[in-house]
Amino acid sequence: APVPLPDAGPGTARASAWCRGDAGIALAVLDAPGALADPRLADWARATAERLGQHGAAPDDSLCHGEAGLCELLGHPALPGARTHWIRRAGALLASVEENAARSGAPDGVPHPGLLTGLAGIGHGLLRAGFPERVPSLLLLRGP
Repeated sequence: APVPLPDAGPGTARASAWCRGDAGIALAVLDAPGALADPRLADWARATAERLGQHGAAPDDSLCHGEAGLCELLGHPALPGARTHWIRRAGALLASVEENAARSGAPDGVPHPGLLTGLAGIGHGLLRAGFPERVPSLLLLRGP
């Protein structure tokens, strides 16, 4: 049976974002001590990562609700099966930033220096993708 998780409210589907959606919930489950001992939670987290890994491009590149946040989930060490999605999405994020500049999570994509929705977070996400053993996760609030 599926793990009963809170929904986003009447008439709305839970978003895929880290900030208010399945990516953030799955990342918390993967990183919570002992949570993966519950087979239902472990299965849900893996299935969620697989589903989100197959999604189309996120609305922006941010940590909060964009590609960098999804890459954080897909690159989690507890998800070796998501590595293909992580490599593909991280490569697409880098290519998109190189070709078109970073897409911030601010209204209308206006560039700003912020961490969760801005250029600092996008840069951090790219560093994490390139050097996950050396660059700590800001979304998990822990060191390398």
